[in-house]
Amino acid sequence: MIIAATMAAVQRRINAGASRPPAAVSAETPTGAADYHQPRGRDDRSRACASPGVSPPPAVILGGSSNAVSVARSLGTAGVRVHALGGASQPVRWCRHVHEFVPIAGDGVQGRMLDWLAGGPRDGVVLPCDDEALELVARHRAALVDLGYVPAEADDDVLLTMLDKRATAAVARRLGIDTPSVVVVHESDALEPVLVELGFPCAVKPLQSHVFARHFPGVKLLVARDADEARRHVQAASAIGVEMMLTEIIPGPEAAHCSYYSYLDETGTPLFHFTRRKLRQFPVEFGVTCYATNDLQPEAASIGLEFFQGAGVRGLANVEFKRDARDGRLKLIECNSRFSAADRHLRLCGLDLPLFVYNRLVGRPLPPMETLRYGVRLWHPVQDTRAFLVERRDGNTTTRRWLRTLVHRPHFPVADPRDPMPTIGYHAHAAVRAAGRLRAVRNRVARS
Repeated sequence: MIIAATMAAVQRRINAGASRPPAAVSAETPTGAADYHQPRGRDDRSRACASPGVSPPPAVILGGSSNAVSVARSLGTAGVRVHALGGASQPVRWCRHVHEFVPIAGDGVQGRMLDWLAGGPRDGVVLPCDDEALELVARHRAALVDLGYVPAEADDDVLLTMLDKRATAAVARRLGIDTPSVVVVHESDALEPVLVELGFPCAVKPLQSHVFARHFPGVKLLVARDADEARRHVQAASAIGVEMMLTEIIPGPEAAHCSYYSYLDETGTPLFHFTRRKLRQFPVEFGVTCYATNDLQPEAASIGLEFFQGAGVRGLANVEFKRDARDGRLKLIECNSRFSAADRHLRLCGLDLPLFVYNRLVGRPLPPMETLRYGVRLWHPVQDTRAFLVERRDGNTTTRRWLRTLVHRPHFPVADPRDPMPTIGYHAHAAVRAAGRLRAVRNRVARS
């Protein structure tokens, strides 16, 4: 009774937020009214897909890592022919549901993706799984449509805004939504007044993560513990032409992070709601979720929906918050408008997000999108073990305390006995690369 009443209250609060008009946005903020792109030919595709003996349009997955595996498994299981483009070491390469994998990475990745798409399955649905792919769709939608593709549903101006952390924070502040203090810096000489305001430690973040990742793969941000370290980080970024910003680190435990996921139709109406909470991350201070659970987060859902609607977001979106230990308020950390590492988590909880997005784009019946299970835990064992070792070294936990948190049925982001090769292939490939690096080191030592 209590759980049912709580869920009903959460839904009423979310619905109340959905029925309110979007918060006022300045003229500089795209609202999505003029540049919104609804999938073209949805009605025709719907009739075609409903015809006996007609195969569903293929799906083209662009980029991504574990999220690309989730998309491929969902759509492949539904009988969709899946093509995937991405880095040679990404686990989707070995997924049994991928009909064709095309290794594309490094410099000029967007251009090479476009070259392949020019000769690819032109009736396919284009599904971006990382920020490079998202920018490609936002900047080349017309060309993709002319080729016959159905790109992900979105307002492209808003997509580009969400790819810029400074612009995202500005939109949030105009809507009255709290964010960490942020200052953009262009030269290390201008740091002194900024550092006095932010204090230490602080985070040095790229304005556009995917641009930074071209030079520093896998690095989400840099932590500065003093002025000299902050200056070195900014100088290194300036040398490669990447704009950076300094942001305060919101105090509070890792479990203070929570996220809201939804999909907004052409009117800005949310088509589902899902919330989850981070339990641990690696690297410990600023990193990727390595242990998470889903639970009711009505405040995050309400503020997240207010942000989506006020910013003019259309299509798939998720937003992350952290509750500030100083004032108890949620602060918006970032927003993504694509599939993410949480997709596997949603599916475990009863929401098949890739199938929902695909079916909406081609006009097929939508699967139900309701959370059927709460307290489902998604665990990255390797990263979480590394996080535990750091926390134990720093005296923040013990082996017994860590093991007690794992007394739950484990669910993994990629590992699946029905499709084991993404896990096996990824780790075998990593082992071969590590062995190659070790041989190179030994050869240098032998020559010296």
